[in-house]
Amino acid sequence: MVIVSAHNTSQDCSNCGGKVPKKLHIRWHDCPHCGCSLDRDHNAAINIKNRAVGHSVLKAKSLLSNSRIVLEAYTVCESSV
Repeated sequence: MVIVSAHNTSQDCSNCGGKVPKKLHIRWHDCPHCGCSLDRDHNAAINIKNRAVGHSVLKAKSLLSNSRIVLEAYTVCESSV
């Protein structure tokens, strides 16, 4: 397991690395720098995955164009029942 800081992962564009500030209620990532448009959580997941393997956005972008990467997201809920 690799521990990664999630700080700014939904604010940083996973395509170009540009900062795209947004309030928490904004659930869609639209980058004015490169035109990347995807769900905010998907954008964050890509950034977290790239941080976990130690790649910058630009290096990860070149790797993405050369291979197929599958991202999986899991939600864990605890019940007090």
